[in-house]
Formats: sequence, structure tokens, C-alpha cells
Amino acid sequence: MVVRVFPVHMALGMRNDDPDRLQIPELPTLEAGISLLETDHDPRFPLNTLAIDELLLNSGSAIWLGVGRFATTGSILDIAPDRRVLERIHIARGFNPYQHSTLVDSLAEQVTADTAIIVAPELDRRYRDCDLRDGEGQEMLLRSLAKLARLGREHEIPVLVTQATDDEFAAPIQAAAQATIEFCETAAGPRFVGEEFETLVYPLENGWVQTTIAFWQEVLKARQPIHGTSTISPGMLARQSN
Repeated sequence: MVVRVFPVHMALGMRNDDPDRLQIPELPTLEAGISLLETDHDPRFPLNTLAIDELLLNSGSAIWLGVGRFATTGSILDIAPDRRVLERIHIARGFNPYQHSTLVDSLAEQVTADTAIIVAPELDRRYRDCDLRDGEGQEMLLRSLAKLARLGREHEIPVLVTQATDDEFAAPIQAAAQATIEFCETAAGPRFVGEEFETLVYPLENGWVQTTIAFWQEVLKARQPIHGTSTISPGMLARQSN
């Protein structure tokens, strides 16, 4: 469905109502505390997008706990509007569970008033190390998770995390998350869905946009007070039946 959307509708699914910026899609707003990003696709694109968006909105810095392929300059530069955004991302890498746990312990000294977001991709991955004693990895994950949650709460900043695997081992991450954001690729474009958010509009060329059914449900919901409640009298039913 492709339509020319007028300003009254553009307020739905857009970040602001500036006529010159109505084609900028809205992204989920990250609240203070742990936000879990879930996706069946490569999580780097949505993770980088949400983290950089938070940086640009708050003009602060990010602390990024790098794991494997995450937080590489190439993947960040692919979507960053300016190379200078890299200067505001402080990356620390933990190559085993002990290093990762130590990095989380040190965050209390690294987080400042300038810190806008903490990013911890695949939070559970290092703690799955087969060299750990039985139960040790789970304990280390729980400790790191508790410390990240406390930092987000005390400093009132978002802590954006992902899981390496969705299983019983990683279940505490889901339980600790104040918000869960789902991401998927669609034929129209990327789609984010949260408890109070979902992607409704996809910008196309020449000022046109592609909408979703959910968009029009919101339009009708917003217009319902204008129409009031329709009623059908018994007389009308009788005439219709004849």
C-alpha cells in the first residue's frame, strides 16, 4: 500500500512534526535500565542503529563491551552520519569470561555524567565457556547482569543488550530487562516492535511513504472520537430486513 500521507497522519510513526523532516522514520526510545534487543537476523545493524541514535540524541558518549564481531568500526561507519561519532564510543573487549566480568566490574569507575548509553552485545556468550566449573558461568552472568542493571538505574541511562542464544542459560537476561525490542526485516524495510512502539511508516522516494495496516488502525483509533459511537435503531433494522 503506497499513499501520499498528509501532515495529520504523519504524526503517527514519525519522530517529530517538522514538515521538513516528516520522512525520517521513528526509532524506539531507550529508557533507563536494561533493554533487550531480540532478532532472528544479524543483530549488528539494529544494535548499532539504536546505540548511535541514542548518542546523537543525547550528545554523550557510549561504553561498549565488545564481543567478537560487535563494535567494529566498519559496521558502525556503515550507518553513522559522521565519522566523528567514533570519537564518542569507548570500546573494551573481553576475550574470556574472566576478562568480561572484570570489565563489567570496572564500569562503575568508567561511567560518568557524559555517558549516554552502555552497550553489551551477546551478554551471555563469554559465560558459556566450557572451561568454567559447573554453575560458575551462570553465577558470573547473574553478577554482571545485576551490576549492569544497577548502573542503568543509578545513572538513569539505557543499557542495551542482546543474547547470544535464547535458552534457559540466558533466561535471566529476559527477566532483568525493563523493555524488550523486537527487530525483523520486512519487504518494506526494517521493523522495530516494543511494548509501546512499532514501526508504522516506511519512507520511499519523492515524498511518498509505505504504510502498514497497524498505521491505519492507529489513524482510525485517533479519529474515533470525531465520529462518535454509531447506533442502529430497531426501525432501521426492520427496513433493512425488508
